[in-house]
Amino acid sequence: MEFDFPYDCRRVFEWWTELEPSGYVGRRLKRIEVLERSERGAKVMTHWSFMGFGFKLIEELEIKSEYEWVWRSRFLGVPAVETFRLTPTNASCKLTITSVMSPPNAFRKILFLAVGWYWRGEDKKEWSSAAKACIEELANA
Repeated sequence: MEFDFPYDCRRVFEWWTELEPSGYVGRRLKRIEVLERSERGAKVMTHWSFMGFGFKLIEELEIKSEYEWVWRSRFLGVPAVETFRLTPTNASCKLTITSVMSPPNAFRKILFLAVGWYWRGEDKKEWSSAAKACIEELANA
């Protein structure tokens, strides 16, 4: 997925990695609770709503640079890695999100095939909603 922002990459980076309690609330993401924080990342508990059910995930954020960060989690026992990369463009910034889920066994591969297509669509909607919120909030800052 790719999103373009009419802002400097530094501002976009700060918005996506700040993890403030009053920060972004999305279509499915309802809250981020910071459990541990360091200069290079954080461990958080994210609170989600999916198909009418609430659930929590422990996720780890690794900040590789001001242009790249990675989120790691496990959803239904399936490891997920989401990599975010910023690319400066003419007075603006492009964000590329790459998501990889790696089912560890045959049962989870079948489960992933059954719900993975739906989850990918929801993932795209969630990140699109976050990108829109980023643009709106930075415009008002």
